[in-house]
Amino acid sequence: MNNDEKLESEVRLSRFRRNLFRWLCGIGFIVLIGWGASPFVKLGFNATNSVDGYVFLIVKGVIPQKGELVAFWPPENDFYENVWFVKYLKGVPGDSVVRQGQLFYIDGEYLGAAKTQSKGGIPLEPSKAGVIPDNSYFVWTPHADSFDSRYEQIGLVSEDRFIGRAYRIF
Repeated sequence: MNNDEKLESEVRLSRFRRNLFRWLCGIGFIVLIGWGASPFVKLGFNATNSVDGYVFLIVKGVIPQKGELVAFWPPENDFYENVWFVKYLKGVPGDSVVRQGQLFYIDGEYLGAAKTQSKGGIPLEPSKAGVIPDNSYFVWTPHADSFDSRYEQIGLVSEDRFIGRAYRIF
């Protein structure tokens, strides 16, 4: 290896270390902010790919508007235990949920089909149709495998299960 190649290699290593240090500092800063402001915000990591993003900032106690992301505690179910979800708030009180077989619509907008069983073969029951009552919400993501309000195991989510409005960071 000649001197120019050595110098180039050292420059690349130095640049890599500097960028790694910056990323670690940034992540550390976000974690510290999350801990420091914990009565007001929560920092969360996405465990599935049903919503784009890996890190979310949740502003506690804020009820999102229709179409925004909401963090909530799902009801007990066969798939997840002690895990909160982030989904889009797609249906609000007064909206009409229509089900045609496995297909779901809210106020005429097609949302997708509910599956009849999970990837592991566990039967899935589709939710019921009707007008969304007060303090209840339809949560959803466009991902084909999203476990959301299309399924009876999640159903409509009551406002008291909300953690807050979620914002994607990364």
